[in-house]
Amino acid sequence: MSTEVPGTISPPQVPLIDEDRLASSVIRLAWPVILQQVSLTTVQLVDTALVGHLGEEALAGVRLVSQIFWFTLSGMFALGVGATAVIARNVGAGQSHLASETLRNALFMAALWGIALAAGWWFLADWSLGLMGAEPEAKHQGVVYMRAAAVGLPLVSVFFVGSAALQGAGDTRTPMAIAFLANLMNIIVAVLLINGLGPFPRLDVLGSGAGFTSAGIIGVVAILSILTFNKSVLNWRPQTAFRLNWDESRRILNVGVPAGLEQMQFSFAFLIYTRIIAHLGTVPLAAHGVAIALQNLTYGIGLGLGVAATTLVGQSLGAQRQDLAERAAYTTLRFTLILMVVVGLTLMALGGPITGIFVGGPEADEVVDIGRRLLFIFAFAMPGIGISLALGGALRGAGDTRSVLIIMALCTWVLRLVPAYLLAIPLGLGVPGAWAAAVLDINARALLMWFRFKQNKWKHIKV
Repeated sequence: MSTEVPGTISPPQVPLIDEDRLASSVIRLAWPVILQQVSLTTVQLVDTALVGHLGEEALAGVRLVSQIFWFTLSGMFALGVGATAVIARNVGAGQSHLASETLRNALFMAALWGIALAAGWWFLADWSLGLMGAEPEAKHQGVVYMRAAAVGLPLVSVFFVGSAALQGAGDTRTPMAIAFLANLMNIIVAVLLINGLGPFPRLDVLGSGAGFTSAGIIGVVAILSILTFNKSVLNWRPQTAFRLNWDESRRILNVGVPAGLEQMQFSFAFLIYTRIIAHLGTVPLAAHGVAIALQNLTYGIGLGLGVAATTLVGQSLGAQRQDLAERAAYTTLRFTLILMVVVGLTLMALGGPITGIFVGGPEADEVVDIGRRLLFIFAFAMPGIGISLALGGALRGAGDTRSVLIIMALCTWVLRLVPAYLLAIPLGLGVPGAWAAAVLDINARALLMWFRFKQNKWKHIKV
């Protein structure tokens, strides 16, 4: 458990941070993560389009599996946040050997988590999809995809946590480059095997799962190769890969477990939120789906800046530079707010035409009209998203993940789900009412993050 202890400010220089040009440090760390998120979203859109041409049952099965994936991602997220925060502290303190020790433990736990996930996905695929209400054919297609993707889960888990470790050390470009390579492999394999192009067999949904696993192979081989031969801050040695240091493992889990629980509870709450909207009918649900896809792109921008805040705050606190940590957080916050406001104004002005790009069919006009209104409403959440992502990243970098968990859970369950149901169904406002509840949740979350950050308790948390 993270505990608060008295701290003193001392003047050592923080590695990898240019104090005189702090804004440049933020941009240097953030832009690769933003591009990495955009590439991931692109892969998801391409994969959805490819599977969608196989029929509604195949698309429904794979989309249901994607919901399950967000639950299973919570363990990877826990280890990733823990590794980023602890390694950033170690690097800031000039303890590169201890940073490498943390890396080794994080990767070992990531492999164990991935193996457990693979077993669960393989043996519980039929049961879990049935629990989610999948129709027989959709369930069959989902099981095929789930078992093919299960093979790659240990690889993806190690790659995810290895990337987070490099980000904590201040290297966001290497994970970006590897992610681009892995995502490209995913698309190539999926295109070849889903449709059976040239000499390759037509595997349908199985080909999509093979693409996911192939990306994991490329990702883990690349990340471990770089970490093995890396001679700078982090170094991983295969011969010591299975040694577990319980002290470092506890440090990772103390920071990471609340972050994983945060991810898990939000995924579960979002399923309920989606079920509320699904009750309104197919057209509102379709408009909601398009708007969510566009929302994910906006989150990618903020997430990159949030990672920058996590790294900069963690390294600054490792060097006992609480003053620099605060400056870095506010610098990141300014960038995030500017970008989010620009995105919000764009959504207000162009929500209809943007939605129209993704919509076709006899009811397209109605879907576009609802989508336009949803994006207009969502624009009012942009400043709140900027604040919560930037300051949430800063608090995670300080190891204050418990407060982030409490804020997220409180706002999601009390201020999103309950108003979403009341506004959408009893009060008859439909899906725009549900999205108004989401705006309430996001802005309240931002306000609480701001209050928590201003208390300055994060400056004295021992990681």
